[in-house]
Amino acid sequence: MRTSQSIPKGQRGIALITAILIATLVASLTFALSARERQWLNLVSNRNDLAAAQSFALSAIDLARLTLRDDMRNNQVDHLLEPWTVPVPPINVEEGRVGGRLIEMQGRFNLYNLQSGGKISSTGLAALQRLLATRNMPVHWAEPLAQTMATQANLWQKTLAGNKTVNQASSKVLPVLNLAELADLAGIDGDKLVTLEPLVVILPEATSINVNFASPEVLMAVTPGLSVKDAERLVTRRATEHFKSAQDFVNALPENLRTSTPSAPYAVESQYFLSETDAWSGRAHLRLQALLFRQRSKMPETVWVRRE
Repeated sequence: MRTSQSIPKGQRGIALITAILIATLVASLTFALSARERQWLNLVSNRNDLAAAQSFALSAIDLARLTLRDDMRNNQVDHLLEPWTVPVPPINVEEGRVGGRLIEMQGRFNLYNLQSGGKISSTGLAALQRLLATRNMPVHWAEPLAQTMATQANLWQKTLAGNKTVNQASSKVLPVLNLAELADLAGIDGDKLVTLEPLVVILPEATSINVNFASPEVLMAVTPGLSVKDAERLVTRRATEHFKSAQDFVNALPENLRTSTPSAPYAVESQYFLSETDAWSGRAHLRLQALLFRQRSKMPETVWVRRE
């Protein structure tokens, strides 16, 4: 048996270096495995947090549907002083928090109204031109936007006609859901167009304007001849006394517009609402938006859900 004293010094040096290298390699592997284990545990934890936040958010959307159903049973007029218009601040739920709000959508100008039967609507086109003018935006944008919306609506109707398995909720999902997509298809500057978002919406069918929620700009757009001053007066009035019917709104117009303005473009009851929900669980924060469609005697349907 050879002792350390009998091993040449050169070999002893190599053996020592080899032992150090092996120890270093083992330590590196141990650290790498430990890091990968921590990374995997974090990934699992994050996924669990995200799944929990999603569950909270979807439950909140279902609660919003129930709220709208109960509101529908109690009255046939939607206005700004109703309880559901008040945002719900984040509240504790199980091991997380959830909060959100309901936003009425028919107080905005519906870009679907730019077309009718797959062709440009002259009434809708003129309304959008007036709306663009109120924001000092190019009025000539209205025509390509209307043409794009007419083309998309026509294509979608053909798709539905060829697919007999589409249910009612799915039939209300248009290929174009937001202004950025519409601007891109129409060849318009999307960054400028999206500034209209507080005033416009893309709903899956033609709708009337809910005059209890519409801004002065939208009221001017859908009411030819209405001045800024008169539009602001109407909005101020409804803050304390909401309009009880479309005719009630027409009667409140300036005298020179009452006889020439039909009540058909207006409404005081809404079918479309946007549910915005924020949910937190652990390190996860999730915001979901859901378009809700409400009909009388039915539970409101979820048309689509998307992560913001």
